Amino acid sequence: MKRSLLLFVCSFTILLAQAKPVHAKNFEDSISIRTTKLEGNLYFIDCVNGFGGGNVTASIGEDGILLADDMYAMMSGKLKAALHNISDKPIRIILNSHFHGDHIQGNKEFQNSSIIIAHENVSKRLLLNNKPTAPTMGMMPFVTFRDSLTIHFNGEDIQMIHFPNSHTDGDAMIYFTKSKLIHLGDMFFFGMFPAVYTEGGGNIKQLIVSIEQILQRIPADVRVIPGHGEVATMHDLSEYVTMLKETVHIVETNMNNGKTLQQMQQEKVLSKYNALGDGGAQTTDQYLAMLYKLLSVEKKS
Repeated sequence: MKRSLLLFVCSFTILLAQAKPVHAKNFEDSISIRTTKLEGNLYFIDCVNGFGGGNVTASIGEDGILLADDMYAMMSGKLKAALHNISDKPIRIILNSHFHGDHIQGNKEFQNSSIIIAHENVSKRLLLNNKPTAPTMGMMPFVTFRDSLTIHFNGEDIQMIHFPNSHTDGDAMIYFTKSKLIHLGDMFFFGMFPAVYTEGGGNIKQLIVSIEQILQRIPADVRVIPGHGEVATMHDLSEYVTMLKETVHIVETNMNNGKTLQQMQQEKVLSKYNALGDGGAQTTDQYLAMLYKLLSVEKKS
């Protein structure tokens, strides 16, 4: 993935304009949909040759097609075509992992034919963010839940479980119980640093708590679909939360010792994790600046 991923995943308000310059259209044309068969009825769907949105999990079977997230709207035609190559069944249900546009902007293209389900805070954020220059009402879910919800589809129970104030305040883990797979949205960035911002209800320490709860709750042999990155394991998720805890501790300790952000960057206090800074989202310095901001806000509150 290219460094420009950060611009997409960090701000829901960066949406595609109706009229696009030729070079932007050429960029869209270059992006392809890749489908990978997983356990049971499940498929992992992502983009190659460019960034068209976050990862998608598809359940495809006798009941039809269920999607966990649906990328940017510009990818909807390609997403439909890729699914049609697997099955001619309709896309009946779409589950949203959180409110960011790179994961749910496709709702606009599916709203007339699919039931869209999300946590109630997704609706609240979409209402709050709705602007004439960046309308969000076309992405509104039809069904919302507060704590958890279970759907029986394609021969298995699919659970949506809310984890508060993690990446956002509307995060939902989507658990395909028979297929032994969880779709985590942006609670998990695999092979790169995550993005967490208070403006969307995110809290880095609560994200750590949420992931630790998931690790306690979900069996070790379950596969993991991150919001960005390749298919992962529960062990990968465990290493991810270890990284979060260590980096937060390092930055918080330096802050308590009076170090400024610039000093920490110069001293390269997070150099142990530089490989994640090359992963396609935030650089190490950008991630350090994000942690510094988050922890500064926490100290003031």
